[in-house]
Amino acid sequence: MLSKTPTTKHSMGTATTQEALSGGAPSAGVLVRLLRRRRNVTLEQLALEVGLSKGHLSRYERGEKVLSVPALIRLARALDTSVAALLGETEHRGLVHVVRAGSKAARSVKNPDGTYEVLALGPPGSVRSSAFIARFPSEATTSADAYHAGEEMLYVLSGSVEMELQSSSVLLRRGDFAQFPGSAHHRLRALEKGTEVLVIVVDESGRADSIRTKGTKAT
Repeated sequence: MLSKTPTTKHSMGTATTQEALSGGAPSAGVLVRLLRRRRNVTLEQLALEVGLSKGHLSRYERGEKVLSVPALIRLARALDTSVAALLGETEHRGLVHVVRAGSKAARSVKNPDGTYEVLALGPPGSVRSSAFIARFPSEATTSADAYHAGEEMLYVLSGSVEMELQSSSVLLRRGDFAQFPGSAHHRLRALEKGTEVLVIVVDESGRADSIRTKGTKAT
């Protein structure tokens, strides 16, 4: 587990902090910054843990950059939270988590090779699994350097995708299923407009306890 943040004053705006602590709806970047500071983890330490540059992570916290789904998975794991929570989903404490058709809005993820959408399905309280639908309004490619802990499972709901997994390439059509270690670098390329893929990531090992700080002030 990441270490708890000692009582420390930061330069982040008081209104933003109060909004996040009082149950408001801070942006994903503001939420990440709040969680990071609560654990007394520096920007540089977290960036190293999740495989991002310090500048990219800093701009994400300020709302100037977006992150790919694999990067969000790594970030959620490092902060002991879930992708759904980072995307602003409200926690549900019931026995069954149900997502009704049309009840959630998809979020756009912009890449140099096109824009795709992500619809989070899993409950925000689940830190060992993530479920979402990747929608490709047109031909697009997910992150070229995707990797994360756990096992990843894909089920093609519509259209077709090319899955590049390290040095191999696999064509997946509607109804096809694939499972592979998330640590293997991979990416998806939609071959048809309107392609949708159900993505499930399960990590039963628990997060790596690699970020521990003593007497370090988070920035």
